Amino acid sequence: MQQIFKIAPLSVALLLAVLAVSSCNQDKEDDGFPITNDLRVLKVNIGGDAVASGLSDVSVVAQIELVFSHALNTSAFENALSIAPSAAFSVSYDNSGSFATISFAPPLQYETAYTLSLPKGTYGANGESSTEDFTFAFTTHPFAAPNITLSSEEPGFFEGETLTITAELSFPIFNDVSLDLELSGSAINGVDYSVSAPGMLIPAGSTTATVELSALNDGEDEGAEIITIAIANLVNAVEAQPQILNLTLGD
Repeated sequence: MQQIFKIAPLSVALLLAVLAVSSCNQDKEDDGFPITNDLRVLKVNIGGDAVASGLSDVSVVAQIELVFSHALNTSAFENALSIAPSAAFSVSYDNSGSFATISFAPPLQYETAYTLSLPKGTYGANGESSTEDFTFAFTTHPFAAPNITLSSEEPGFFEGETLTITAELSFPIFNDVSLDLELSGSAINGVDYSVSAPGMLIPAGSTTATVELSALNDGEDEGAEIITIAIANLVNAVEAQPQILNLTLGD
């Protein structure tokens, strides 16, 4: 009886040790990575989500986060990292030095296939090396043109007054939008009125642009005249339907 009590604790201890080793091995298998000190990319994130190479419909201002197994030697890493076709980028890091976030400025081109590449080499902060080349391929989303609306602050004005004409986009884009103003009607540009610019430029990231019409004192009593304004030579935007502004110019 005494011998049984001596053996039992030993058997329990042995069983616990076996279970611990088995659990540890299972955890290592679940990790999906072999036990190694090699530098490797564990994950690629865009917008907080893990993504795989070959991703499409990526924003032209997306930030790509590379999660590494070790802290990086930032200068070695940045000197070796490249993207094709060529694009300007910068890299920022978290406190651990193992999360590298790649940002693009100016924005990438629309509907373009890019490949981010890092050849195998020594990029770890403590001399760790990768054993294979890393590539991540992605394609940016197509360009979507915003709708443009032309409006006037008032339906008409009188000699000596000014009137603001506004062009507004339905949403901002990362390209400039330009247009010419097509002026017609019974009122004559340069005689009855003047315009501050022959067209408009809406800078990338903005949604509006304006021009000023100024009614001139011509010294004649002509009654009400009409200024007709339309959009011509529109670039990087669309009109949902053709627009015409008919403004009244009174004496």
